[in-house]
Amino acid sequence: MWGTEAERMAFAAVYPLFYGSSEERNYAKGIKTIKKLAENSYAPAFCALGIAYFDHMGVRRDYVESFNCYMSAAEQGYPSAECGIGNFYAIVHPKHNACENNPEKAVKWWLKASEHGNPGAQCNLAGYYLNGTGVNVNPVEAFIWGTMAVHCSTIRFRSAEVFRDQALELLNEAQVNEANSRIGVLKGNLPKAWSDHITYWRFLYQAWGQSFEEK
Repeated sequence: MWGTEAERMAFAAVYPLFYGSSEERNYAKGIKTIKKLAENSYAPAFCALGIAYFDHMGVRRDYVESFNCYMSAAEQGYPSAECGIGNFYAIVHPKHNACENNPEKAVKWWLKASEHGNPGAQCNLAGYYLNGTGVNVNPVEAFIWGTMAVHCSTIRFRSAEVFRDQALELLNEAQVNEANSRIGVLKGNLPKAWSDHITYWRFLYQAWGQSFEEK
């Protein structure tokens, strides 16, 4: 999934230019390849551009352009971009001029990303369900997505653990059983190799020159 093998190889090759050692990093050089891949609507490249415009990596910081790049990838179902759009709606400031602050839209996009296995979105969703931001308070959903964030993350996810444990304290036995049943189904399908952008990019780099077999 996500492009041809040639596109994946080209994308993999520039990983060190963004996330390699200090000697390897060269944002300006890497961004040229990323932009070419984005011209062909390659979703991971659009997501990389969204990050680059947000964090001033080889391009001038531009929140509107960042939002638009994320949206181009999110509309293709790319999980980290879906999470990024949700983040914009959740924390956007007026000076960004990219979109309105809209917790309900943040939840909508985080749910899409969560169902695609993105741990950041799952953690954010757990927090919103726990606190009733953008949705009604729902500790069952908070427990499910907090648990899934811990499961899908490649590193220890302490904030997700906190949300999971706080939600669990609010559940009765029947609710725990209901939640665990759904968690079991979700764990059978998630995460995907491409659920988290940086993890996926590193995966492609490590597989560079080999067969790109994906989950």
